[in-house]
Amino acid sequence: MLKTTNLPSLSKSIIFDKRNSRLIVNNYAPNTKPSSFGRHLIDLAAKKNLEKIWLWASPRDVSEFLRGGFRLEGSLLGEEKKFSISLAYYVNNVRGHSTNSHLENEILNTIRLKPISKLPQTPSEVELKLLDESFAEEISELLTRVFTTYPSPVDNPQYIRSLIQKGNIFAGAISRNCLVAVAATYPDHVLNRCEMTDCATLKEYRGRSLSESCLGLLEQELKAYSNLTLYTLARAQSYGMNRVFHKLGYKFQGRLINNCHIAGSFEDMNLWVR
Repeated sequence: MLKTTNLPSLSKSIIFDKRNSRLIVNNYAPNTKPSSFGRHLIDLAAKKNLEKIWLWASPRDVSEFLRGGFRLEGSLLGEEKKFSISLAYYVNNVRGHSTNSHLENEILNTIRLKPISKLPQTPSEVELKLLDESFAEEISELLTRVFTTYPSPVDNPQYIRSLIQKGNIFAGAISRNCLVAVAATYPDHVLNRCEMTDCATLKEYRGRSLSESCLGLLEQELKAYSNLTLYTLARAQSYGMNRVFHKLGYKFQGRLINNCHIAGSFEDMNLWVR
């Protein structure tokens, strides 16, 4: 599980993510000095034996963080937004080296040649619906079947329930009374952004654009929050999911190297933003 420490003088939340061997910082206090804060994070990560620091920084602080050894890996659209720049520091230098960048660039370049298209029509035998807590076990089972490992404890249905109770939204595709595809959105009304995530489709139902359909339903639910920046982190080696977000009009905004442990290993994640 993720552990959070509150340090009011430095950061509102520092997350110790042992599952993915990383330290995550989503925001920090306005009076924070990037140089001293950066050193503090590096020391903290080293003491906790965490290999990577993933920091969302404000644009005005980026240059000072870079001088402290951090790397720029991505950004959200609209650079005036606070905490919109994704930075990384690698306590373990090996973790910061991508061994698949050539393949990932080829996939990205091929996808970019594809046109942005409208949402496809859902197959008649499939029902799209929003999922409440009663679907927690089915969501957990589906994600566990599709991914051998996952960045968060989705194998625990209670974790899924807690996400829904906190206001995160799940959508699913149902065929023959079984959940066959799922996607989720995690609105953050403090930072005015929303992650589109937890996309999974059973192997035998792939190729029917069910992920796109689930994401489309979620976006309909988010229309009331027009101030939210939508983004996703897609596995850089996954042609299908990167193509989905390109087709939905998201813009490629960077790549987070070996960002999380998913499908059996650490993988690079492409940042797509709309």
